[in-house]
Amino acid sequence: MQLMQGMSVIARQSLAILCTIALLVGCERSTAPSTSRVNVPPPSVDDVVGQLEGRHCRFAVEPLDACAPRPVRRPLEWAFTRHEDRWTCPTGAARCLAKMGPSAGPAVPALINALGSGVRDHDTGDGVIPVRSSIIEALGRTGDVRAVDPVADLLPDAADAHAALEALAALGPPAARRAHDVSRLLKARIADEQGRQARCARAVQQLDHLLANEVVVERLQREHPARTRFLVSPQEHATALAALDRTTQRYREAREGRCRDLTGEAALRALEAMQCEACLATVVTALATPDIALQAAWSLRAQPVLPHGAERALRDVLASPSHGPLAKQAAKQVLDRIGR
Repeated sequence: MQLMQGMSVIARQSLAILCTIALLVGCERSTAPSTSRVNVPPPSVDDVVGQLEGRHCRFAVEPLDACAPRPVRRPLEWAFTRHEDRWTCPTGAARCLAKMGPSAGPAVPALINALGSGVRDHDTGDGVIPVRSSIIEALGRTGDVRAVDPVADLLPDAADAHAALEALAALGPPAARRAHDVSRLLKARIADEQGRQARCARAVQQLDHLLANEVVVERLQREHPARTRFLVSPQEHATALAALDRTTQRYREAREGRCRDLTGEAALRALEAMQCEACLATVVTALATPDIALQAAWSLRAQPVLPHGAERALRDVLASPSHGPLAKQAAKQVLDRIGR
């Protein structure tokens, strides 16, 4: 009798567990529309600042839904993602403030305080939640002069440099008083030939791996058109890797894209946006560096008159065996514009 009663208890517990799972799965499959898609009035700056400071979490984190109400999470989704709220909530607030642009000016002190808290971008393993990057971007989008120094002070930190440069570019001429800091960073990127070569070598290795894999898969697709999945053996991959033609236009363009220094390019865009005439000599110097020459040529294209030494530097790009086809094309466009 006791054994049967014990089994009855176990059965009831199992039934309760199964019912709970069924309820959760049913909720997980709910097709109710996301509240982030409902047309609602834009939030106030104070309300968004409340989320930035951790008082609530009502606004969505997705960039396209910035300032929209946060969708109601299903039970299973909430269970697996609730620990990420400490990063997603301030990120959603910062993205909303960035979307507001200059009207978010009253939030500048709160954004500066958020930077001072030391919060960082968070790598979940499946992707990065850009908490700090979003805060820096929001400061730039406000266009508020109070944001200039806190953002420019981040430039020495390699993890913040790119986002800070993009924010300074968004701030434009009001940030020109810190142009010397941007120019110093750019000169350091130009001088770091060893670091540049190491970054490019890693990028090219990844590119070669992907291209070799594509060659094998394309051949297998031709040989077995009915298949949808293919297994590339190490031997096939090694053979394709050895046979890669690195002289084609397609390969050279792909290599040039992989080896671009995005931080150096962001520095050039920031100097251009600041309208720093005293920095043009550094921009001309950047033409000799293959991984930022494309952006340097684009920056010079916006100048009404080419600075001293620019024409010769552009012709050197055209004659250089180290520069890629896209940089050469941009240099030619600048020379064609001035009729040279």
